[in-house]
Amino acid sequence: MTSGALRCASTADARDEACAPCCAGCRYRAESRDALEQSIPGLAVFGSAFGASVADSRLCRLHDQLVSPGDACPRFEPVLRK
Repeated sequence: MTSGALRCASTADARDEACAPCCAGCRYRAESRDALEQSIPGLAVFGSAFGASVADSRLCRLHDQLVSPGDACPRFEPVLRK
């Protein structure tokens, strides 16, 4: 993340327009913990995507790395709402 990265107070706050640049509101963030376990071979051997160590972190499909809901990057694209 860049030194000017924005942090949001919570996942719920990140979904508000004021915090839209946060990873929690980004279309590249894989919300499913099942997808996280499938994307990281061997993760189940060391624990689980459902464990406390993962918490609210999810996989960024763009950067192929774990991100927290309050993280941000210049490639942010909002989740498309119907």
